[in-house]
Amino acid sequence: MQQTILVTGGAGYIGSACVQALKTAGHHVVVFDDLTTGKREKVPDGIELVVGDLTDEAALESLFSQHEFDAVIHCAAKKAVGESEECPEYYFKNNVAGTLNLLTAMATHAVPKIIFSSTAAVYAPAISVTAFTEASPIGPVSVYGQSKLMAEILIKEFVRTGKLSNYVIFRYFNVAGDAGLHYNEDAAQNVFPLIARALTNGSSFNQYGSDYETKDGSGVRDYIHVADLAEAHLLALSLSHSDTFNLGTGAGYSVTELIAAFEAAAGKKLLVIHSPRRAGDVAMVVADGRHARSSLGWEPTHTLKDMVESTVRVYGL
Repeated sequence: MQQTILVTGGAGYIGSACVQALKTAGHHVVVFDDLTTGKREKVPDGIELVVGDLTDEAALESLFSQHEFDAVIHCAAKKAVGESEECPEYYFKNNVAGTLNLLTAMATHAVPKIIFSSTAAVYAPAISVTAFTEASPIGPVSVYGQSKLMAEILIKEFVRTGKLSNYVIFRYFNVAGDAGLHYNEDAAQNVFPLIARALTNGSSFNQYGSDYETKDGSGVRDYIHVADLAEAHLLALSLSHSDTFNLGTGAGYSVTELIAAFEAAAGKKLLVIHSPRRAGDVAMVVADGRHARSSLGWEPTHTLKDMVESTVRVYGL
């Protein structure tokens, strides 16, 4: 059944992949994006783009007055952990106050459902090397993680008090790869674009930490393809109850393994500088994705090789 879906941050890396998947599935989509990091040209033809800011209540009122949305996929957020520590007020304003404005507009206009882009950064760092379940202890160590957790709380309270009907919260692990949009995140500080830019420019890549208690001493992360992530959002539209899901593959790859995969795909060596651990970095972050598989029917299909090779193509390596 065709639905009318608002995607906030729909011109961004993850949002645009969701928009593409929604359009392919036959839904009517409207994108709301302030274009500070999103790219106008990545919004597919035929999709309405409304340029605006979630902190602008009047802009949201105008948007919701002109459309009857069945659901909102809320991807818009500021997401750089380091920047969040330097500018906490900026992150709380955008990620928390912006979400509150969005929820208020949804409640005013009787939009029943929100699908929220949260993060594994809401979990407390694990002392032992285990996979995170949705019941793992909460305890974000960054302003970014705190802002996402606060947004989760707001969403749950709007549902609990009857302002919205239901929510789906997705806690993303490390999103990577290209969904066919050739999306180059020019300034992103995620490891995939950092390695790709270093290989492209012939510059060095800082590998932080080589003394973790992992298989090769480098940090281990769970990487999930952005196209698989978008598919989960499609499945969430038909879910009739509120729930929270981890989105990851359940497989952990070290930074050293990731570098080797990029070197193999690009056919060139990466200049690696081994630097000390950064404050707040942990040894291993891997998802237990069994809940998403059993309750949502979601199954990631892309491998690490797929993610690396699609990224290499985006950067022309």
